[in-house]
Amino acid sequence: MARIVLGAGTSHSPMLSIPGESWSDYAVTEGRRDDLVYPPEGVLLSYGDGVKHSAALLKDRPRAVSDHVAQAARCRVALRALADDFATVKPDIVVMISDDQEEWFYDNNMPMFSIFWGPSVPIVPRPPVGDLSPELNALIAAGYGDVPMDVPVAQDLATHLLSYLVEHDFDMAHSAYLDDEYGGRTSRRLPTGTGVADLVRQRKKRRQGLPHGFSFVVKNLLGNTPHPIVPISQNTCYPPNSASPRRSYAFGRAVGQAILEWDSDATVAVVASGGLSHFVTDEEFDRLLLQALERGDADALSSLPRHRLYSGTSESLNWVSVAAAMSAADKRFELIDYVAVYRTDAGTGGGWAFGRWR
Repeated sequence: MARIVLGAGTSHSPMLSIPGESWSDYAVTEGRRDDLVYPPEGVLLSYGDGVKHSAALLKDRPRAVSDHVAQAARCRVALRALADDFATVKPDIVVMISDDQEEWFYDNNMPMFSIFWGPSVPIVPRPPVGDLSPELNALIAAGYGDVPMDVPVAQDLATHLLSYLVEHDFDMAHSAYLDDEYGGRTSRRLPTGTGVADLVRQRKKRRQGLPHGFSFVVKNLLGNTPHPIVPISQNTCYPPNSASPRRSYAFGRAVGQAILEWDSDATVAVVASGGLSHFVTDEEFDRLLLQALERGDADALSSLPRHRLYSGTSESLNWVSVAAAMSAADKRFELIDYVAVYRTDAGTGGGWAFGRWR
């Protein structure tokens, strides 16, 4: 039978690819965001209202350039620690659980869970963001994979996972090849306190390779070496069929059990990519999640408050799924580092986390 030899969790923010001196420059993108959801109520606010909401919180939070430089250094050390784990363990296959953000899936087809099982998947360098300098865009693109390559897919494991999950009552979607271009409309319904805002985005069609949550792992944890992978997409961001914490945990547990029951001598690592809180930093939620991971508390992980899981914070569910997979393999969580970052007067930034199960 196959063996799970390592679990890992990593944030994948663009900030992890640029120097701390430039973190405030990246904040130029925040003022135009339409998805700033504020704790503790989980309510959508404008940037200006977010400044008022966050004033008291930010009084004792590190926000100077020197703080950002020190925080960036901590994140680099944590990423290197995870990369060293992979270099030491040398898993035969890396299963990745992340979420798609307007890359492969749109409102014409938004599955809760999907596995890619084609023979390989390309990495296509990320397009630039218009508000940022060419230098920052180049660094961010590099962080998500600046070397075009085809990453092999472990098709035997991918198809085993699909069959196993269907047999265990998960209605799986799958992809075996890519279209030439991807684009379309997505919508998110977020609470405003007086109702619900329907945020609609339209992406022009463009060439799209492996989504950034997966390509970040290939670049930063696997050293741009094309290990055989299995990309598993989980819809965390887009209601009405976004996964609940309970469903994410059950799914991850089934993924872990499926790997352990696969008739193979392969060694497998499982990675959660994304989160924790963003685009508004929510330290209270992040620490609630991290403590539950350290305890291996299935009940707490399955009942995380959904009103704290909007916008980018929803990616924390990828960690829930991997924690469940690791529970099937009887592996314990160890936090490498957690860095709570504040970029602006509106409390925007994120909780960047790095951990391992072994």
